[in-house]
Amino acid sequence: MIEFYPQSIYYPREAVEAKFASGELQATEKRLLEFAERHRSAIWESALEDSSEPTDAILLDNLRAFLLSIGSIHPAFEMGELIKEIKKEVWYQNETQDVSPNEIAENWKKTYAIKWREARMFEAFILIERCSKEILNILRATGKV
Repeated sequence: MIEFYPQSIYYPREAVEAKFASGELQATEKRLLEFAERHRSAIWESALEDSSEPTDAILLDNLRAFLLSIGSIHPAFEMGELIKEIKKEVWYQNETQDVSPNEIAENWKKTYAIKWREARMFEAFILIERCSKEILNILRATGKV
């Protein structure tokens, strides 16, 4: 099984599981299912290189590999979330000092962007495990492509 764990931060699995249980990952889950639907043919194409009759494990591993190759479930959504994080930082820093929003954004990107992206990918990998039945239903909905 292909696994992913953030290298630049400590983000315990239990924290992601708690976010899942509280419903905080619902939007990400929805986009993950849409990702599986949108890229079903590419995932099948890759899986068929591994086996003429791909198992569930092979399909899920090919989904993971495809996600890693793209780097995002939904780039536009994640960019919006990234912008929200940067705006929070601008607000926070300008509470105590007057700093240019552009300077704050650049510093945030240098300090946190890689960590933030890795955390999103880690969440996606845990969601693949938690939603595997729904994902496999989507991937197998039309059979082989």
